[in-house]
Amino acid sequence: MKHDTKPSIIGPAILLCLFAVFLPVSVPLPPSGLSQETCLTLADSPAARPPSLALIERCSALYPEDPVLMGDLGSAYETTGELARAEEAYRRALELDPDFADLRLRLGTLLLRRGAVSEAEREATQALLVQPNRHTLLELQEASRRARLGAAR
Repeated sequence: MKHDTKPSIIGPAILLCLFAVFLPVSVPLPPSGLSQETCLTLADSPAARPPSLALIERCSALYPEDPVLMGDLGSAYETTGELARAEEAYRRALELDPDFADLRLRLGTLLLRRGAVSEAEREATQALLVQPNRHTLLELQEASRRARLGAAR
């Protein structure tokens, strides 16, 4: 009489079922107390209830390689009047994603307000390489040129 030497899948199936029963249903929050979902959905917050600066700072510290979070941090700093910190956050985000045209627009607008006209024009030009003929970028570029020409007089 021959014995079947094929491995049985019954043992591993039972083991898998036991793991499913005894594993926790939900994953605990990391030590920071923030879930990845919380941080990655900040941009979806309603305009009437934007996330706090503290929350954005904590999320960007947890995910320092996320250009969207870094851009959100820059916007939050800009809202609170911390323009140097906003510029720093925008520049960091653009190091992570140089083709992020919206961030170039935000940085360029900030630079223009601060009087760094040539830099603002350069940001608009770079963004237009990614999104040609975008109206707001063209406006920033034109405003920068006018400011540069006005300063030259």
